[in-house]
Amino acid sequence: MRNNEDNFAPPPTQQQSYSRPTDFVKLPSKGKFYPPGHPLFNKEEVEVSFMTTKEEDILLSPSYNKKGNVFDKLIESLIVGNVKAESLLIGDKNAILINARKNAYGSDYRVSLICQHCYETQEVSIDLDEVEDKNIDLKGVNITPNGTFELQLPRTKAKVEIKNLTSLDETDLLKKAEQRAKHNLPETPATDRLRQMIVTVNDNADPMEINNFVSGLPIVDSRYIKKKYGEVCPDVDFTYDYECDSCSGRNEGGVPILGTFFWPDD
Repeated sequence: MRNNEDNFAPPPTQQQSYSRPTDFVKLPSKGKFYPPGHPLFNKEEVEVSFMTTKEEDILLSPSYNKKGNVFDKLIESLIVGNVKAESLLIGDKNAILINARKNAYGSDYRVSLICQHCYETQEVSIDLDEVEDKNIDLKGVNITPNGTFELQLPRTKAKVEIKNLTSLDETDLLKKAEQRAKHNLPETPATDRLRQMIVTVNDNADPMEINNFVSGLPIVDSRYIKKKYGEVCPDVDFTYDYECDSCSGRNEGGVPILGTFFWPDD
């Protein structure tokens, strides 16, 4: 006979499993500037998880912040699938970071900006829901099957193949600048960036040939490369436009994504 106490016994406990919600982020590149074999080749969006306390631990990590790879570690923790953050184009990386911030802390981003006219500091509120992709101008540009693009330069008439920079490229440029500073060598940011961007010159991929070419490149050609790169490079249009409360001057410019981006005041 069954004991009456059994009627009041709690049901056996079952371990519940929780799955993190995810979202799909539209990529500014639409996958067009990745080489074949890359997980995002020709992909217009990527699946990303919502942030948890695990990601807050990443943002607070002293070692990641010191190394400067805290955002790459954050993205690799969030992105669904086998995608290395260092292989992401800068614009796609920015889109993922903005999405993560919105889903975790909301779309209202308040940032302190210095007026370009009177130099007074003012807190400006930016609605992240209104951030859109930058318009890309591909006029006169040939996109190759490898995701690079080709240009013919106006002065030297050379044909150069250009790649959009990835997170790894930006890290390499930072390391080069640090090494120059460490050895008290002159800074060469414009030259280093051109060398990082150029894949081939007249179908020649030899690094020494590219270095020599960049060293002797006329300004009119280097400016043309930078102009076209700015027009072609996919990114989010993360800019501000506000009227200063002190002098009524109009201010506009790009908003940097820094560590404080993920730490709202309230």
